[in-house]
Amino acid sequence: QTCWSLSVYYDCLNFESHIIRSGMWDAVFNKLKDMNLVDLDRSGGKNDGCWVIRDAHGAGAGRNEGAGSRSGGNGNGNGNGNTRAIKKESAPEENRDKVIVRSNGTATYIAKDIPYAAWKLGLVDDPFGYVRYDVEQPGSTTLWQTALGRSDSEMNFAGERVITVVDSRQSGLQRIVSDLMGRFKSSESAYVHLAYESVTLSSDTARALGMETGKRQAQMSGRRGLYVDADSVYEELRKKAAVETLKRHPDMDDSDVARISSDISVGTIRYEMIKQDLDKIITFDMERSLSLEGDTASYIQYAGARASRILEKAGREPPDTVDFGLLGGEDAEIALIRAIGSFETAVEDAARNLSPKVVARYCHDLAVLFNAFYERSRVLGLGDPGLEDARLYLVRSFRLAVTRALGLVGISAPDVM
Repeated sequence: QTCWSLSVYYDCLNFESHIIRSGMWDAVFNKLKDMNLVDLDRSGGKNDGCWVIRDAHGAGAGRNEGAGSRSGGNGNGNGNGNTRAIKKESAPEENRDKVIVRSNGTATYIAKDIPYAAWKLGLVDDPFGYVRYDVEQPGSTTLWQTALGRSDSEMNFAGERVITVVDSRQSGLQRIVSDLMGRFKSSESAYVHLAYESVTLSSDTARALGMETGKRQAQMSGRRGLYVDADSVYEELRKKAAVETLKRHPDMDDSDVARISSDISVGTIRYEMIKQDLDKIITFDMERSLSLEGDTASYIQYAGARASRILEKAGREPPDTVDFGLLGGEDAEIALIRAIGSFETAVEDAARNLSPKVVARYCHDLAVLFNAFYERSRVLGLGDPGLEDARLYLVRSFRLAVTRALGLVGISAPDVM
């Protein structure tokens, strides 16, 4: 429900217990051995009796896998503190080996990620059945979930390329998975880890949400009980957006206020995540993110709403036979035309570089240029029907472009704000 409220939808939900019980690990483990990608350690050292991937380049720094039966771990990567040795750059060579099966036969965390990645790429026989999820997903996409021993339909979720979006603290482990999948698939780009940095809250936002830390920003930590869930942030943003909407439209119907405030709050959260560089920590500030000025979703959405208001006032659609040669008298017109024309280039760039930030950046630049056009160029009441139609056509083109671009990153463009 949390994901759905933020316009996040899925095709299939997988369960770790199904991956473990499916037997996929045995098939992948045998393949690793056949390809000489893992070794049974007989060094007499701390990894003696473990199956290891040699020279893992300190990849365990982000998660403690433990080593050998001494770890006493439960198989999910929570071991006994051996991570300290792995983290040191001067650690002995054997500490750079990555344990995937301990000497007591239990698999480490990464040993569960490997078959999961292989399944995504269709490199193992699919052991799952698929049943419809218990709750119907909003929209037109059916949500499936894996099952063992039963199935509602024959499904295939394998892809030629897999992009896994995971916190940068798991980069070491993901690098190993990526390398193994590349060897399995004979393609270095078969499995891509798209890493991102952590999300923090500004001190003002943390305080407003009941999380006082006394610092300039609040680093969330589930283990320490310092966190704010997405539902709380969404609800607080929705309330603020509803208040502002009613200020501007006191007679608006409650259902319209609810829809618009939801569009604004969802757009705010998504935009604040998407616009950032992946290698920089995100500091989320609630007040700043709702501003109608600056690099915010609200600023872009408001520009779209302005365009809608102009089209509504016009009360007509501009004809497709407008004389575009009448445009260009203002620099703002030419700049806006060029920006609209670069829509496909921006989308291609974002796809090629796996960077939705490019689309977010495009949306903001487009809104800036439209607002400059709005301030300098009258559209209606010009006394020149030809120029008026041409500018009206430009406004409609902007509205279509910004709506489509925002839609690509899951953000709605309300007609009224």
